[in-house]
Amino acid sequence: MRALLAAALLLCACAHAKEKEESTVCPESRGQRCLTAQKCALDKQRGCEVCQCSPASGTGPDGKPTVNSN
Repeated sequence: MRALLAAALLLCACAHAKEKEESTVCPESRGQRCLTAQKCALDKQRGCEVCQCSPASGTGPDGKPTVNSN
């Protein structure tokens, strides 16, 4: 059940990462929303930043796993 909930939350990314200057972000990365940190890297060939959401850690605040790893 927890794994299903975690997957649903990751798929419906709803928290907006820090706002970047729209002109420096590649079109496909604009308006992207992540529950985790957003990582961006410069695409030198295109001259813009390509962004993606960081993976969820799967651990709680106590450091113990929150999702069954089977």
